[in-house]
Amino acid sequence: MQETTSQNSAPFTVRHAVIDLLRQLGMTRIFGNPGSTELPLFRDYPEDFSYVLGLQEAVVVGMADGYAQATRRASFVNLHSAAGVGHAMANIFTAFKNRTPMVITAGQQARSILQFDPFLHSNQAAELPKPYVKWSCEPARAEDVPQALARAYYIAMQEPRGPVLVSIPADDWDHPAEPIAVREVGFESRPDPRVLDLIGAALDGARAPALVVGAAVDRGDAWDAVVALAERHQARVYVAPMSGRCSFPEDHPLFAGFLPAMRERIVQLLGGHDVVCAVGAATFTYHVEGQGPHIPEGSALYQLIEDPAIAAWAPVGTAAIGNIRLGVQELLARPAPAQRAAPALRVAAPRAQPPEAGQRMSVAWAMQTLAEVRDPRSIIVEEAPSSRSTIQAYLPIFHSGTFYTMCSGGLGHSMPAGVGVA
Repeated sequence: MQETTSQNSAPFTVRHAVIDLLRQLGMTRIFGNPGSTELPLFRDYPEDFSYVLGLQEAVVVGMADGYAQATRRASFVNLHSAAGVGHAMANIFTAFKNRTPMVITAGQQARSILQFDPFLHSNQAAELPKPYVKWSCEPARAEDVPQALARAYYIAMQEPRGPVLVSIPADDWDHPAEPIAVREVGFESRPDPRVLDLIGAALDGARAPALVVGAAVDRGDAWDAVVALAERHQARVYVAPMSGRCSFPEDHPLFAGFLPAMRERIVQLLGGHDVVCAVGAATFTYHVEGQGPHIPEGSALYQLIEDPAIAAWAPVGTAAIGNIRLGVQELLARPAPAQRAAPALRVAAPRAQPPEAGQRMSVAWAMQTLAEVRDPRSIIVEEAPSSRSTIQAYLPIFHSGTFYTMCSGGLGHSMPAGVGVA
């Protein structure tokens, strides 16, 4: 049997393997609020790593969410056993809805005392965050931890992206382990060409097409391609309900406004369009119960979405599943259709008036003033859902990667997310 140590060298441990793996993946910034069961990871902390400490676990996950969205890379989060994961669950739920790639580790008590239901023990640790993680596990052996984290990373980054969790017992970190070689894994898939051809033909032959854009457009780096697609077809562009990103310039002549999360209003606003194509958006997210059809009578719905689960529950329409940017680029590669007349311009909101002396300013006036003085490329991280319709009317967003909010509706996300974005 080969010795793992010598007189001149220390053993290569789980901790060494994990630090090496994170370095290879470029995940050298760790967000966390550690407890006693996580501390062995941070022994002899490498100088090329940084640590972002939060005072509460939901805050930690919110920061990591913003960081991952802004960098378009997976973030690494370290939480404390059952209580820490429990505290973090609201923003884990939001990260799942945001499709944010995030590798979460949670401490566990030492394996040697798990049978005694010890203090700080997380019972069924891999089950605790479900269903709001893409994958979770507690490795069967200490030496399996590095490989489990590699697998977690690949799953987190695979579209549709999202958070994953690995529970790690405190005494695993000092066990001998083998280093992990990072593999080349593709994270994007091309949509079915046959279904894309159906979508392309429908847009080419439409009388009055409309696009409905969602967060996956900006998330998937498809902003420019979607602008080109709208201009090619002279299609009005609406924003899907509850979208957490800006996916189309709101000063563009084709921009038509925001759809509310109400079935009847969506049908009303899309009336007159014979072809509706949802790009990177669910069709449709509702917040209140509704009645009647999901799309206007006489119109046809098409969808390009990276998430097969969303395509499965969509009540109507034809769906292509795959990467948004790749799908739109293939639609743009088709021969150009006959030129259409541009649709009528959207009617802008009336200017907000300043407050009378001694009176409170309105949300509309505050947002209008902010819009006038801010750099158009400055970043807005928003958490004011009760004022969102007013914000949408008076604080337009013009550029990719300059607007973030939660797709979940869960409060407590955007303030720490702003730290992560920054």
